[in-house]
Amino acid sequence: MKLRLTGLLCGSALVIVGMPAHAATVTFNLDTVFSTGSVAPGGPAPYGTITFDDNGSSGSVQMTIDVSASVGMADLTQVYLNFDSSMNVNLLNFTFDSGDGPTVTRPNNPNGNNNGIFTGVDAFQADGDGLYDILFDFPPPGNRFNAGESVLYSITSGDANTAGDAITANSFNFLSAPGGNAAGPFLAASFWQSTGELGENSAWVAAVPVPAAVWLFGSGLIGLAGLARRKQSV
Repeated sequence: MKLRLTGLLCGSALVIVGMPAHAATVTFNLDTVFSTGSVAPGGPAPYGTITFDDNGSSGSVQMTIDVSASVGMADLTQVYLNFDSSMNVNLLNFTFDSGDGPTVTRPNNPNGNNNGIFTGVDAFQADGDGLYDILFDFPPPGNRFNAGESVLYSITSGDANTAGDAITANSFNFLSAPGGNAAGPFLAASFWQSTGELGENSAWVAAVPVPAAVWLFGSGLIGLAGLARRKQSV
């Protein structure tokens, strides 16, 4: 079973709480290069971001994948995501809304050729480091998804679990299951091609959990801000 992260700061993720049961917005920063031999994309981290927005209600989630304008010639070709294990990931529906990057769709045959949106419980391994439930496999260089581009998808689900809950942004706020090497667990992983000065390298980049000390520090600041507001109102 995968571990959900909760709170204001969740693993390279800024979470804005909308209702007690879920978060209105969850953002993952793809900022941590892992795997031996990886050569980072150009520019400063994060090299890309993944944002889930449920607009404060359940049932539909908008997912935006952005590539930083500073990554140079690097191409984002794969994105690995986690999903709430209490729900059926194979019942997710993905609809392309807009974007500069290439469109990928859910293939009729999930076991067919590459390039598409694939789902399966712990079915996808990012360079041997952790198991994921969702894979966005974008076309390789030639139909490039690179600097300054983004894609926007709407996600819904045909699953109604025993509690009758529908998906929210927090449905994707889980860590990868253990598998392979020691790196991880991660909130998301990605594969980049054409990295390095000559574009001859590649990189695995993840969104990692914020250390507990940082989370506690952020929570403390929020508490102090609340205390200050109460004092001002006296």
